[in-house]
Amino acid sequence: MMQVATGFLDHIFSNNCQLKELDSVIEKKMACSMTLSSKLDCKRLTAKLSSLSDQSQLSPRKRKSTGEGDVRHKYPPVVVVLEDFESFLPHVIQDFITIASSYLNQLPIVFVFGIATAISAVHRLLPNAVSSLLCMEKFQAPPSSEYLTMLINQIIMTPKYPFKLGARVFQLLLDIFLYHDFSVLNFVKGFRFSLMDHYLNMSLSHLCCSTEEVHKKVKVMDAEEVETIRQLPSFMRFVEENPASHQSKLLLDEKFAKEAIVDLLKRMHSYHMNLFPVLRCLHKLVCKLPKHPLGKQQREVYSLVLESNIFETEAYKQSMELLRMLAKDELEEMLKQTIEVLTEDATEAIRYLPINLSQFMNRFNTLDDPMEEEEREEVEGSSLKVIPKQKNIHELRQRLKEMEKKKKKLSPYEKLRSEIIDYYDSVFRKYLVCPKNLPLHEIFYYDSSSTVKKHLNASPRSATQIALSNPHHHLQSINCDEDENMSSAMPDVCIVYKLHLECGQFINLYDWLQAFVTVVSPDAEFDPKNPDKVLHARFIRAVSELQFLGFIKPTKRKTDHVVRLTWGGC
Repeated sequence: MMQVATGFLDHIFSNNCQLKELDSVIEKKMACSMTLSSKLDCKRLTAKLSSLSDQSQLSPRKRKSTGEGDVRHKYPPVVVVLEDFESFLPHVIQDFITIASSYLNQLPIVFVFGIATAISAVHRLLPNAVSSLLCMEKFQAPPSSEYLTMLINQIIMTPKYPFKLGARVFQLLLDIFLYHDFSVLNFVKGFRFSLMDHYLNMSLSHLCCSTEEVHKKVKVMDAEEVETIRQLPSFMRFVEENPASHQSKLLLDEKFAKEAIVDLLKRMHSYHMNLFPVLRCLHKLVCKLPKHPLGKQQREVYSLVLESNIFETEAYKQSMELLRMLAKDELEEMLKQTIEVLTEDATEAIRYLPINLSQFMNRFNTLDDPMEEEEREEVEGSSLKVIPKQKNIHELRQRLKEMEKKKKKLSPYEKLRSEIIDYYDSVFRKYLVCPKNLPLHEIFYYDSSSTVKKHLNASPRSATQIALSNPHHHLQSINCDEDENMSSAMPDVCIVYKLHLECGQFINLYDWLQAFVTVVSPDAEFDPKNPDKVLHARFIRAVSELQFLGFIKPTKRKTDHVVRLTWGGC
């Protein structure tokens, strides 16, 4: 909008927007010099806009065609975006629109209303007298899932950035997005946290770099870092797969180990370069299959690749079976799409793929147009003679079906289709290997889902119970012991919480108060006729805090009791 319509644009929110603040908003965006004591004056604003917009910038022909009195072409519009339109005070919006409409011939203003519910919100907040001043046009922003797809394609599913999310972390962030908030910003926060935690806690994270820097960074590694790499599970599997002569060198010879590390890191970069084009090729093939065995979205296919070898899953086998039943026009269209995808993103290693697929495409022209019906030989008598004796009719039927398949003559198209699908299958088995099976994948992939879940999707009840049961964990007080015994040094709410854990469903307030006084001042005697007002007030405040936290609530069944709402305290 700023590139097409105007440079004078601002976002206004309901929590900090009043009529008296609009002058500062316009001043900020238009570089106006307004004193704080002055009020919003559309005449001064129009004059400032006129000085900023020089009519001489227009060509003589356009100036003549637009006319001198057309304010829409003379001045650029001032665009005001009201993101949370439903939260604005109605009279503020109504006054603002009324004032702006009276200066429309001098000051062109465009309002953009951000509506989260329905278009009826405009008519609910604006009366007919105000809404009639607006020339409204409705447009809809793309759903957040589309922005997420763009984000994943540009940041995660790309070889530009070596850092990658593991299967569990990637699925966790997707679940939070799809089932909790639909917030792309929260997904970005989760990705940023994963990135920072990986580089902070992974001692070898400095090797997660570009291909050009690999040799230089491995060269300056000390013996301790080389030993750390040797202890990685993926590197240990790599050592076991090598011959015995290489195993001793990898474990004892530092120079030989560094050369192997450089080779493995470059191999990981090559894997990423080839993975994503082939992954997009697979998605083009399976995205329109019935029941979508591998999912509709590209991120779903990528999640399966991160989790395991996708070609070993039942969903992949089912997809291949469905592809072997495609019609000629459908298969041709999929071939064209995959050739385009591989041509755009193909690296040197997979540049042969679109060439081979193009050869398959050319073979479609040599097929016979009329599809001849398959002839079946009538061999009932002869076939029954060679059929071994079966135990029941079901086995006999299965045997006949198998023999029929063997004798069935494939058409030229069916043979070509089988060759194409087999070729696709071989390509996917070669390039769509799970990254967990590759050496040194721990350097590039962050998969600590428990840490991400703890910080981004925390459990407030669990944290509250831990704080109330063990205040020393948060207060770091010498007086608060780490054991589970109650003491008078604890906060009152912690004492009340621990006492309520010893009760059943209904808690007697009088007994609860007695127990509280016993813990807080064990030497003092509790006098029901003349209680200590300070202790009484402390108890009431602690009980109120516990009720606010949601652990108890009052009940009408017993006026001097409260009901316990939680069970299984820490």
